[in-house]
Amino acid sequence: MIFHTRPAMNSDYDWLYALNQEIYQNLITLEFGYWDKEEELTLFRNTWNTQNITLIIVDKKRAGMFILEERDDHLWLAEIQITPLYQNSGLGTKVIQQILTKAQQRNIPLRLRVLHANYRAYQLYQRLGFRCINSAKHHHEMIANK
Repeated sequence: MIFHTRPAMNSDYDWLYALNQEIYQNLITLEFGYWDKEEELTLFRNTWNTQNITLIIVDKKRAGMFILEERDDHLWLAEIQITPLYQNSGLGTKVIQQILTKAQQRNIPLRLRVLHANYRAYQLYQRLGFRCINSAKHHHEMIANK
């Protein structure tokens, strides 16, 4: 699957918020036992206002997003969301592989965290070479080395 990326723009706000709800409502409810719409809106607004969001585009359509932070000793994949239409199509794998290549070129690891309830994503990360380095109450922290 061929994709390209572009920075998020103001016109993407509503689409990104809808994607965030679509991806997380069931996972958050499974993990924490509830979905607080106002709390989640506040978290989304904070992300929107403070993070560099990159959109994933397939066939001129928005197919997902990610947030990649460049830190001194590693890259941090703070977020990746793929629309249900493109889940299980290999798109997420290709995006993460591209990010892994970037980390390898810099000779640093790629790190991320995943909710315990998001077992499918956890399995994907394992297949892509990530290993768990810490488990907290609600998340696994994972790393893919150089």
